[in-house]
Amino acid sequence: MKYGMNHLSLAVRLALTAGVFAAAGAVQAQAPQTDNPTSTDQATPPSKSKAKNLEAVVVTGSLIRRVDVETASPVVTLDRATISNSGKPVLGDVLQQMPSISGNATNPQNNSNGGGVASPLLEAGDGASRVSLRGLGISRTLVLVNGQRMSNPDINLIPPDMIEKVDVLAEGASTVYGSDAIGGVVNFILRKDFKGAQFSLNDGISSHGDAQRRGFNLTGGMTGEHYSIAAGLDYNKYDATLGARRKFSKQQLYLSSGSVIPAGSSSIPTGRIQVPASIASQYGCTLNSSGYAQVTLATGNGSSLGDYRCRLGSDTFNYAALNYIQTAQKRTNGFVLGSYDFTDNLTGFVNAFYNHTVSSGQDAPSPVGTGDGLIISSSNPINPFGITFSQNPVPGDPNSGYNFQTRLTGAGTRVHSYTTDTSQINAGLRGNFGQESSWNWDASINYSHTKRDQRDSNEVDIPSLQAAVDAGANIFDQANAGNVLSTGVKTPIYIYTQSTKQAQFDANGELWDLPAGAVQLSAGALYRKQFMNYTVSDFAVLDPTTTTCQILQEACGSPGRGSFNVKEVYAETLIPLLSDQPWAHSLNLDLGVRSSNYSTTGTTTNGKIAIEWRPVADLLVRGTISQVFRAPNLNELYDGRTLVQPNLNDPCVGRTAADLAAHPAACQFVPVNWAGNSPAQVNTFYSGASTVGATLKPEKGKSINLGLVYDPDWLPGVSTSLDFWHIYLRDTLTAIQADTVVSSCYNNNASPYCSFIHREDNTSRQPGQVFLINTPVVNLGTLSTTGIDYTLRYKIPHFDLGSVDPGNFRAGLSTSYTSTYKVNATPGEPNTKTVNYAGTLSPQFGNISRWRGTVTLNWDKGNWNAQWQSRYINKLTALNADAAIAGVNIPMASVIYHSIQLGYAVPSIHTRFDVGVDNLSNKLPPLVYQNGANYNVDTATYDVLGRYYWARATIKF
Repeated sequence: MKYGMNHLSLAVRLALTAGVFAAAGAVQAQAPQTDNPTSTDQATPPSKSKAKNLEAVVVTGSLIRRVDVETASPVVTLDRATISNSGKPVLGDVLQQMPSISGNATNPQNNSNGGGVASPLLEAGDGASRVSLRGLGISRTLVLVNGQRMSNPDINLIPPDMIEKVDVLAEGASTVYGSDAIGGVVNFILRKDFKGAQFSLNDGISSHGDAQRRGFNLTGGMTGEHYSIAAGLDYNKYDATLGARRKFSKQQLYLSSGSVIPAGSSSIPTGRIQVPASIASQYGCTLNSSGYAQVTLATGNGSSLGDYRCRLGSDTFNYAALNYIQTAQKRTNGFVLGSYDFTDNLTGFVNAFYNHTVSSGQDAPSPVGTGDGLIISSSNPINPFGITFSQNPVPGDPNSGYNFQTRLTGAGTRVHSYTTDTSQINAGLRGNFGQESSWNWDASINYSHTKRDQRDSNEVDIPSLQAAVDAGANIFDQANAGNVLSTGVKTPIYIYTQSTKQAQFDANGELWDLPAGAVQLSAGALYRKQFMNYTVSDFAVLDPTTTTCQILQEACGSPGRGSFNVKEVYAETLIPLLSDQPWAHSLNLDLGVRSSNYSTTGTTTNGKIAIEWRPVADLLVRGTISQVFRAPNLNELYDGRTLVQPNLNDPCVGRTAADLAAHPAACQFVPVNWAGNSPAQVNTFYSGASTVGATLKPEKGKSINLGLVYDPDWLPGVSTSLDFWHIYLRDTLTAIQADTVVSSCYNNNASPYCSFIHREDNTSRQPGQVFLINTPVVNLGTLSTTGIDYTLRYKIPHFDLGSVDPGNFRAGLSTSYTSTYKVNATPGEPNTKTVNYAGTLSPQFGNISRWRGTVTLNWDKGNWNAQWQSRYINKLTALNADAAIAGVNIPMASVIYHSIQLGYAVPSIHTRFDVGVDNLSNKLPPLVYQNGANYNVDTATYDVLGRYYWARATIKF
């Protein structure tokens, strides 16, 4: 379902024109009533008193100050009670369970995959939690604090005691908030008017006796006639939990020939050692087609040929047992919220918070060998084979060029430690233009800064390891070589900093009165500058000419640095068209527009039109059509190079001379009937666009929402909503794939991607071999997703059971259904197709389950309260779970999690106690085998810890 931008612009103009004429018509039609002072139908002019201004607030999804709770925007609110009843010490654990959040998300269940990534805020293992509304990814979900964007969208940074409520708007809101608000926004609304002090202790542990978490928070505040101040300190600590502690994650599982088998890496501590037939014969090893065999250490220290045996297919290393299913983390937060009334019409305010997080992930010891440049000479006294192990034959040594691969268990596991410091402050003035004016204004400055220090311990330093081996370190005997081989490792340091500076001014109020109410306007402007810098230890900097660095390739990185600024002006108007008319209890038209000028991509202007119609007081019919956009972020623009090694489906393989001549750009230097790349994996460089001299433009699209909200007067306590949503994007910002680069160039010699391909020339021993393909971030592809949300809330009327008071009950249901998630990665290319990922799990888009939902039942009576919550994730299909057999997909079962909470207040000591159990039935996550997932499960979606007990004590004084 595609909607041209010109169509939407025309619709906005027509709607604005229609709204003005309708308003004028309403004025004319009802003008006689305004002249009749005795008319009972006369609309009472809205008061412009200061009291009214205090009642109205800016709601999430709009710039207009409103009294209405329900507007054209489908906002789901989590209040303080909901957050508290969850028992979660961090907000990420609460938000990521919402039905509208899906896809790939980061949380402390994700272990790190190692260093070198020039986008550290997107990396796992740092204790962060980020949200992906509608499965559109964390870069298309905007995170706000009191309407101001967070430069680091880690929602674990925000102290829960700082929050009054969380508004989640799962629709495009670019006209209100600017770039990134495509899937929607998560807006954390801060507390105010806090009085007294509160101290809380919490603890928790899994039923396996691990994954302990504990912490405390202290909050205090004072409120006077002209001031309000609140401050708090929060600390929590999570223990690391190894994958070996759970049956499903203690070893990597693979699907082979229809059977699930435990397996591991072929890089083993006893060595995968290639030997010629003359040596293999004494062990009785079977030779491969090239006339070689592999042996491994069986006993002894490896100094004698008798210490070895034939290597078997079952000789693997269980790396999975050493990964974390919960990363280690310690988090300290502090915040200050304050305001002061200088006069009746002028208030100053400041909102500030600081977070210090220390966390760590862990990987198995490094695999290393001749493929990394290591050489073990035949003359080395530790080498009993009399041959030289090296990646390529050594000139003058006919017995060289044999492969050797081992696992450096003697050097220890690779630990990825992170220290992240984030601060943000928003300060300014707000006021009005006098008690008789409806106009309010707000002027603020916003500054945020994030620094993340990443240190990767025990990364192999090839020159140092080579020197140790040359000096006699026995690399064949890992069990006894630890102290010596540990000198062959280093700790690279990767430091990422990002800052945001912003100044903003807003004003809003009433323009003129119509019979249905006052026309309201909100307008403003802002200036924002964002900066990033990424540094890498010198020995870990990737050399683009060799595709290596001094340490193993996986830990090589590249520095990156850049900034941009944006200037924006925006406006929104609410026009009440009808009020208290037959079939129009109210009819409002909401129009918005925002123009954004980026120093990197130029100017883009986006608009929205929204309708709020109440045919009767109990029923709201709402609809919004808005243009959305996302400007390329700092990482997409300025990331340095990172090495990735995918398999390449090269279209130049096996071609005739005529075919090759017809495709000179894609197949340069490729010989006739070429057999293809060897090995099949090729070197590619992911990077930001500017690194390769490319330019980017914003991705753009539309967001459509049509819905109903029903609050029946005949059934008090019930509120329900039904919303249809559709989001369409084009020119999506994505890292291009190697297959796409080569196929695009093959199909079009003038393709801009042809310059990304670098093959070995005719002077090489392997002409045509792909040496390198640049795969930067580009504008490519389309994405369209549709679905339905449904909510039901019921405050059950109090019922009488005679002498027994059953207490008060509340029930809630929230569901989201994704009907389509269609992606065309290469629109316009021959043989391209659109793939619907709804109901699937894929490495690229994550978990797009069709149905997600939560059911909550609350009860309270006197000093007691309790909550039961069930969370549902529908069945889905894991795509291409068997990488060796194309098209083999694995079904994944539906999952229901149950959690309970029970609380009791003791007024005499001003204390409250809460206990709870998460994952009450100890539900195991569905397995996905080797589908690009650590621990054989989707850690972004499912619980991996099992049944979990928690307790909390809170005292107020």
